[in-house]
Amino acid sequence: MFPAVTAVALSARPPSGAATAVPGAIAAGDVPDPGWLPFDSVWLFVPAILVGSYLLARLVRWASKRYLGEERGETSLDRAVLAEVHTPLSVTIGLMGIYFSLVVLDLVESTPNLLAAMLTILVVLWGRASIRIGDRWIEHLQNADGTYEFAPIFQNLWTLTVVGGAVLLLISIWNLEVTPFLASAGLIGIVLGFAAQDAISNLIGGIALYFDNTYKVGDVIRVEGDMRGTVTDVGIRSTTVLTQDNLLVTVPNSVLNSTQVVNESAPQRHMRLRIPLSAAYGTDYREVEEIVLEVCQECQLIRDTPRPQVLFGEFGDSALIFELRAFINHPLVEKRAIDKVNRGVYDAFEEAGITIPFPQRELSFLEESGDVQAFDERLAVATEGEGSRGGNRPPEGDRETD
Repeated sequence: MFPAVTAVALSARPPSGAATAVPGAIAAGDVPDPGWLPFDSVWLFVPAILVGSYLLARLVRWASKRYLGEERGETSLDRAVLAEVHTPLSVTIGLMGIYFSLVVLDLVESTPNLLAAMLTILVVLWGRASIRIGDRWIEHLQNADGTYEFAPIFQNLWTLTVVGGAVLLLISIWNLEVTPFLASAGLIGIVLGFAAQDAISNLIGGIALYFDNTYKVGDVIRVEGDMRGTVTDVGIRSTTVLTQDNLLVTVPNSVLNSTQVVNESAPQRHMRLRIPLSAAYGTDYREVEEIVLEVCQECQLIRDTPRPQVLFGEFGDSALIFELRAFINHPLVEKRAIDKVNRGVYDAFEEAGITIPFPQRELSFLEESGDVQAFDERLAVATEGEGSRGGNRPPEGDRETD
C-alpha cells in the first residue's frame, strides 16, 4: 500500500579540502553524495519528515473542518463524503510520515509487525469510511425527488462487501495461514449450514421480497390480518415495521415471504373505505344519500376525487341498509375518517328526523280458548296412556321363555 522508497545511505560530510559531488547526472550503480543536503545527519532528516507529515495532516483536518463548518442551505453529497474522509486521510498522511522515516533509517525489514499494525489501522479506518459513505449516498438518493427502491438492499450488500474485503486484506497483511481451515471447510460448511439455516432463509427471503417488489420503505402493510404498520427499514435479515401504537416490530423476511402481506399503499396511497349505514323503513333513500354526501364534503379526510358513493345495499330485517364508499389520502387515517363520518351522519340524521333503527323482536302469546283446552286434554290423555302401558309391562326377569 505504501509506495516503494529507495533508502539512501547518507555518509558523513567530506573534509573541506575534498571535492564535493554536485547533484546531476549520476552513473548507474553510483550512490549520490548527500553533502548538498541542508542536514548534517539522518537524525535531523527523520524529524523533518515526521514534523512535515504531522503539519500536513493537521492542515488537511483544519481545512476540512473549516469547509464543513460553513453555513449552506443543504448538505450535498460531496460535503457528506468529505465529512467521512478527512479523518482517515489525515491519519494516512501521518502514518506515511512514519513509514518514510523507517525507510530512511533502513528499518522497514526489521519492523514487519509495526508495518502490519499501521496497515491494519488504515484498512479499518478506510473500511469504516467506505461504509458510512455508502450510507450517506443512500440517504442522498432517498432525499432526492426520485424514488430508488433498490437503496435499502444495496446498503446492506455494500456493507457486506466492504467488510468481506477488509477481512481478506487483514488476512493478507498478517500472512495468516488459511490452509488448515480450508482442509475442514466441508465439515464447517455443513455445520454452518445447519446453524445458520434461519439466517440464510431470511437472506433469501429478503432478496425475494426485493425482486418481487412487495413493499418499500414508507409503505403501510398488513401481515396476517393482525399487525399493521409502516415499513421503516428493509434489511437483509428482517424488516422493521412501526405500528399505529408507536411500537417497532421486527419481522423476519422468511416469515414475510411465506405469509400473506397486504400492501395498503400500492399501487397508490389513497384507499377506499366501506362504511355501513342504516335508516328506518319509510325513510326517503334520496334524502339519505344527499345527507351522507354533504357530510363527506365537510370531512377533510375524505378525498373529492374519486367522488364518494352511497349504495342502497339491501332491505334488512329492521332497516334499510346503505353503504358509503369513499377514498382517503393515507391508509393510517382510516379510523379517524370513519369516526368523523359516523359522527357527522349521526348528527345530520338527528336534525333531519331520520331514525337509525336497531334490531327488534316481537313475541305473540295465544289466548285461552276451547281449542287450546282440547289440545291440553289430548296431550294429558296421551301422556297417561304411555305411563300405564309402561307400568303393565312385566319385568325382564319374569318373562317366560319358550
